[in-house]
Amino acid sequence: MEQFWAHGYDGTSLSDIMRVTGLGKASLYAGFGNKQAMYLRALGLYEAQEVDGGVAMLRNLDVPARERLRMLMHAPADTLETLGDRRGCFLCNASTDRAALDADTADAVRAGYAKLQQALSDLMAELGHDDAAATRVSALALTTYSGMRVMARAGIDIATLRASADAVLEAATG
Repeated sequence: MEQFWAHGYDGTSLSDIMRVTGLGKASLYAGFGNKQAMYLRALGLYEAQEVDGGVAMLRNLDVPARERLRMLMHAPADTLETLGDRRGCFLCNASTDRAALDADTADAVRAGYAKLQQALSDLMAELGHDDAAATRVSALALTTYSGMRVMARAGIDIATLRASADAVLEAATG
């Protein structure tokens, strides 16, 4: 997962996968199938760890709704600032890297985004938005969040990312 996340599908060779897993070519193909199957498996693991973790954070009723939204929206800048991590979001990367070329990747990306969209929509309802507004504002938040992850990967500065996050917080909470 880390290899595909950092380098994308085309930037990852079978030799890279063999090196990071310690497995030989025959073992990889026997266990996972072709490179595309390995990529989809890695994307599925990312969804299970990162996307589902984000959804759980957004649904954590022990934390005030505004703070949960702030945590999500500031995550791209926080990750960059504290870890220097410019990998972006593997789901976002897959949407720009492979989704237009491969229907299975597109399906996986849409499924991950749908989970996040629903959790954000539920959070917007908690913040007092009616159903239509919750759908609109959650789409704004998800689109901005995804764009911020792509922008972080491209080297955009932290201040710009934080300003985008704050604009979504203002739109969502007034």
